[in-house]
Amino acid sequence: MPDSSSLNILTGKLIIGTLLFIRILGFVAASPFFRSTSIPNQIKIFLGVILAFSVTTAFWTEQPVIEFHLWYMILLVMKEFFLGVAIGFVANAVFWGARMAGGLVDFDLGFFTAMLFNMDEDTPTIVGEFKEMIVIMLFLFLNGHHFLIEGIYASVRAVPITTFAVTESTVTMLIKMATTVFIVGIKMAAPVIVAIFLTNLALALLARVAPQTNIFILSFQLKIAVGLLVLFASSALIVMVAKYALQGFETEIMKFIMTLNPARV
Repeated sequence: MPDSSSLNILTGKLIIGTLLFIRILGFVAASPFFRSTSIPNQIKIFLGVILAFSVTTAFWTEQPVIEFHLWYMILLVMKEFFLGVAIGFVANAVFWGARMAGGLVDFDLGFFTAMLFNMDEDTPTIVGEFKEMIVIMLFLFLNGHHFLIEGIYASVRAVPITTFAVTESTVTMLIKMATTVFIVGIKMAAPVIVAIFLTNLALALLARVAPQTNIFILSFQLKIAVGLLVLFASSALIVMVAKYALQGFETEIMKFIMTLNPARV
């Protein structure tokens, strides 16, 4: 039979492991690639258990002693889940930029009308799906999923279980992330936007030269044809922009994690 000291150690490990498991679940639910609906929930939970076990085994001695009180534990569970979601949220910046670029292109090409038939669809942008798939392939090629797991390990050391604060640096990082989403989206969508603008300009001139031409009907086919041609021709540019953005997101995630601990800011 284990003595009281051994039971206290096991109880402490169990509490810390459970809280870290909650943090990892929040991270998996919000982070790119891992949050994909194509991955079964059972696999996500199994991955969370493995990561929580390994993190607890490696860093449980660095965590503060936690006494079991119901309301205190509820607050810690909410804090850990929110922390994991926040880290995963920041990691999505480049992916949201690709989705934004696809939304801009879809709006110009008229593909947004698909939303009229399925308003509940989670991913209604056709071109956005195409660009996001490019970013996901680059993300896996650059071992971004490995870095996300490393980010969880880093967060355990940088932000202990009883430590969390939204500092001024955290707000600054979130604003910077929103700016990054906008910049990446504009860069990825720029070739098609410019091409559609020139097409509209040419159609306007054609309407002045030949008023009898049905420009409204002609514009549908012409804009889609030009937009798709430019989209596939500029795929290399999309890859370059996405690769450059993904190479910098690792540093940004680490900076964001450090801002959540006021002692490290």
